[in-house]
Amino acid sequence: MKFWILSLFFMSYGSLSSADNHEGSIDLSGAMTTINLIAKNPSNYIAQLKSNTDVISASGTLLAGACIAVSGNEMPGEMQVFNFYPSMEAAFAGYEVQLSNAAMQDFTSNLDDIRVLKGWETSRVIMAYEGELLDTFATRTLSIDTDNPQTYLEAVTNLKEAYHANGYEDISLDIYQPIGAGSNLSDYQVIAVAPDLARLGAMFDALYSTDWAQEAFSGVAASRSAYVTDKIYKCETVYQSM
Repeated sequence: MKFWILSLFFMSYGSLSSADNHEGSIDLSGAMTTINLIAKNPSNYIAQLKSNTDVISASGTLLAGACIAVSGNEMPGEMQVFNFYPSMEAAFAGYEVQLSNAAMQDFTSNLDDIRVLKGWETSRVIMAYEGELLDTFATRTLSIDTDNPQTYLEAVTNLKEAYHANGYEDISLDIYQPIGAGSNLSDYQVIAVAPDLARLGAMFDALYSTDWAQEAFSGVAASRSAYVTDKIYKCETVYQSM
């Protein structure tokens, strides 16, 4: 089975937790859609998203963000754009809007001039992000195979709890199950969220140098079969409905 672990198992949504974080938290326990693309100018692409939030909101998304690959990318400009929805029904309805809404079609047509689409993915949320809503964040995306899904889920939960108990309360490990992800289908996605890239790096330093992290991680390593993909992203929120 394959797991996407968005962050060491930590996708450090460094932009989700930053000095500019939003107070409070939101329920992201429904579904997530992801667009993989290559942008000619990633910063300009994100600016286009931020200046067209009225169009983005038409799909019913709760939260939208964009991530630029900083390590593990296969070419310059590699990005992901994600959207959270309250349910799989809402996520699929969002696709319907994208196919029928004239304003959204015009917007995506304009985006096609500055990007190359690589594919769309839809995922059901298994273990939701529970931290504060953040403006910027960093992420590690790790796709893996495992023959023991329940054992793996428990091991990731234990790893997250170990980090929280040892001074890393600001990180999150989140798990997703891809549905309609094309030929590179993975059984699960796990996203680790941290305030920024440096904090994500500190998580790895702890993993390699502390007994508590190594002990917790041993369960993760024992319950997976192989890596499939491994990438690190710098991310930021571009829209939120609340």
